[in-house]
Amino acid sequence: MFEMKLPSRAAKPPSPSDFLDKLMGRTSGYDARIRPNFKVQRLTDGLHKWERPPVNVTCNIFINSFGSITETTMDYRLNVFLRQQWNDPRLAYKEYPDDSLDLDPSMLDSIWKPDLFFANEKGANFHEVTTDNKLLRIFQNGNVLYSIRLTLTLSCPMDLKNFPMDSQTCTMQLESFGYTMNDLIFEWLNVGAVQVADDLTLPQFVLKEEQGLGYCTKHYNTGKFTCIEVNFYLERQMGYYLIQMYIPSLLTVILSWVSFWINMDAAPARVGLGITTVLTMTTQSSGSRASLPKVSYVKAIDIWMAVCLLFVFAALLEYAAVNFVSRQHKEFFRLRRKLKEQQRQRTVRFEAHPGCVVAANCLMNAVCLMITFKVLRFVDRAKRIDTISRAVFPMSFLMFNVLYWLTYKVLRHEDLHATM
Repeated sequence: MFEMKLPSRAAKPPSPSDFLDKLMGRTSGYDARIRPNFKVQRLTDGLHKWERPPVNVTCNIFINSFGSITETTMDYRLNVFLRQQWNDPRLAYKEYPDDSLDLDPSMLDSIWKPDLFFANEKGANFHEVTTDNKLLRIFQNGNVLYSIRLTLTLSCPMDLKNFPMDSQTCTMQLESFGYTMNDLIFEWLNVGAVQVADDLTLPQFVLKEEQGLGYCTKHYNTGKFTCIEVNFYLERQMGYYLIQMYIPSLLTVILSWVSFWINMDAAPARVGLGITTVLTMTTQSSGSRASLPKVSYVKAIDIWMAVCLLFVFAALLEYAAVNFVSRQHKEFFRLRRKLKEQQRQRTVRFEAHPGCVVAANCLMNAVCLMITFKVLRFVDRAKRIDTISRAVFPMSFLMFNVLYWLTYKVLRHEDLHATM
């Protein structure tokens, strides 16, 4: 008689709740207070040896938004997905069919996590709408993926010597707070360590595609701590400053040159124009510094505003010189009237001596003719100052522009690219 063998029934996989209780429950012996690899047993020549290799945590970030770069406080704000991956052998499993498990964020309190913090952070907050923006995934081999969404405000010391034609390098530093390098080591993901959203745009800067990944290991009195960093290279776009600062100040300087074509006798018009342009430049210069920190060095915008103010002030002083020179002929006119009055008095006094009167009149006519030549000379000299200024001021300002833009847009721009 042959016995029929029924096919063996496959073992029924445990329910997710039972599996998690067994994996991370109290009965499993898992202790979230102890890091992975705290004690690893290895057999060497039949002897037990305990090892404590550090936990290697691989990090990568995805940048959702990047902006609010503030010069006055020297910081920047960004929204990121921070992802950390490490291996915890205590969480490896075989009895559950899925290759990985996506767990509820509440399970984060039940496992060990790296104590990562941002060394140059000035402010940060989590996101909880509509639920905690956290992800926890466990793989069969014990790998753990922990992802969290953060909004960070990080410090970014800036060098504003070339402002607003400057390029800045802002850094993000990820560091361990309590574990030394004997227990924990951070490292960047080999491929795609820093990813940026495709539609990411900044109002004033262009975020360059290349990022500088590196290590910034910190040495304190309490030990040596792991630290990794990424450098963001930002190049400022100066379109806003051209429209709001450079072009208005340029037009103000050109407006001050209109004074050279106004008659030198129109003192109210020329003085009013000169004072108006000086006050306008002073206001524009103050406005250019309003959104900048009080640094001790000279910036590119300071040089531009100072030279523009110097030109409009020089145009006002030019009229002062023209007015002074032109007023000299009025003194000679008064002298000539005085001499003519004296000549009339002598004529009346010496009517009985015709010879003396003729000699005095000849001398007086010669003096009056010389005074007339002097008057014409001073008037011509005043007009010549205006004529020369019409050419000297624009040419000088043009030479300054060539040197200014050549220095900051070509020479220093190439030096910055060479150092970055």
